Amino acid sequence: MICRKARLRPPTFTFSFLMTYVVDTNIFNKLVDETITFDDLPSNGQFIATHIQIDEINNTKNSERRALLFLMFAELRPKIVPTESFVWDVSRWDCGKWGDGVLFEILKQDLDSRNHTKSNNAQDVLIAEVAIVNDFTLITSDRHLAQVVENQGGKVIFFKPT
Repeated sequence: MICRKARLRPPTFTFSFLMTYVVDTNIFNKLVDETITFDDLPSNGQFIATHIQIDEINNTKNSERRALLFLMFAELRPKIVPTESFVWDVSRWDCGKWGDGVLFEILKQDLDSRNHTKSNNAQDVLIAEVAIVNDFTLITSDRHLAQVVENQGGKVIFFKPT
C-alpha cells in the first residue's frame, strides 16, 4: 500500500479542446475586401487549408489582388493538409489521398444540383470533404457549399456574401 502511505493524489488534467477550421478560399477574399476581419474568425483553434485554396488564389488574374490574397493566407497561417480524394486535372500529386470517392461523389452531385454545376465544384467539394471526414468545421461564404456540408453532418461557420 505504498500509495496510501505516500498519500499520492491523482494527477489533475486540464483539457483544452482546440477546434480545427478548414478555410474556404472565399474567406480570404472577404478578408481582402474587408467585409470580415481576423477578429471575426474563431480564435479557439487552428486553421487548415489544402493545395486547392493555394491553387485558387494562384489563379487570380489580377496580380495585385493575388498578392493581397496570399498576404491574408500568410497572416492566417493555415496548416496545409492533403485532400481526402484525388481528382484528375484538379488534384496535385502528393497533395491528395486515393480515397474510394464515395463521399466526394455524393457531395459533388448535391452541389451540382444546387448551383447548376459551377466550374469550381470539384475544388469546393475537395475542401468540404476534408472538413467532413476529419470532423473539422468549414468556414465559408458559399451558401450552397454550406448546405451540402450540413446535409452530410458536417459543421459550418457561414459568413453571408456581401
